[in-house]
Amino acid sequence: MLSLILAAAIAAAQPPDARPVYHYERTNSDGTMGEDVVVFVEGEGRLSVMKARDRCTPAAYVTGRLDPDTGAPIELVGGRLTPQAEQAPFLWLRPVEGGGRIAIHEGTADAPPSAAVAVDSPWHIYDFDFADLIAHPLAEIAKRAPFSFDLPLILMADGKPTLSNRGRLELSRPVEVVRAGRRALRYRAAGPAFGDAKGYMWFDARSGVLVEAKLPLPNHSEYRDFHLTLVRTTRGAASWHARLAEHWQGCPTATE
Repeated sequence: MLSLILAAAIAAAQPPDARPVYHYERTNSDGTMGEDVVVFVEGEGRLSVMKARDRCTPAAYVTGRLDPDTGAPIELVGGRLTPQAEQAPFLWLRPVEGGGRIAIHEGTADAPPSAAVAVDSPWHIYDFDFADLIAHPLAEIAKRAPFSFDLPLILMADGKPTLSNRGRLELSRPVEVVRAGRRALRYRAAGPAFGDAKGYMWFDARSGVLVEAKLPLPNHSEYRDFHLTLVRTTRGAASWHARLAEHWQGCPTATE
């Protein structure tokens, strides 16, 4: 009995799991091609991302390790969500030793690089849906300062990944606005990555978390452009695991 009381007391003393789970929707600018993008900030420098359209259909499960001080990606691992709510990895992206380049490795983590591209730091993989920026908001946002970064992109062509660098994305000094009922910082996004086009990104004025992005360049081959919107925020590993399990729950044939 005493052990049960002690266990209950210890459990009650544990702080609630407040790690954020950000639920976004990515679409074309006209609202078509909706896909859920769910970002779980697991801890300092660690995050997981699920991307899914309809339940019971193939879904992506991507994990990342970031420099805890700068937020720079150390390793991104692309994979599929299994019916057991686990990751089946198939693609690894890491900076090349010596700096100035990033490379992808297919099949296994220690496979020879299948493609590499030159980048200037900082950089953010576009098809990661800015999950690294979401998990580690930049100091420049808190300072209301302009910033820029390279925008490398992985696309699938004939079943094989291609890696390119779209160039520099430049975000001008922000303007404070009200967006979706909250105080937000609106950045104009332009530069070589978009050619003559431009877009906008909104960040929460207090937390620096990405609220919305409307950009003219798609980050997947089946899209025409890019619109990412924060729908809601939940908390804790239980919420994250429930979202993973929900995708396959009740499916007649749960296949990857």
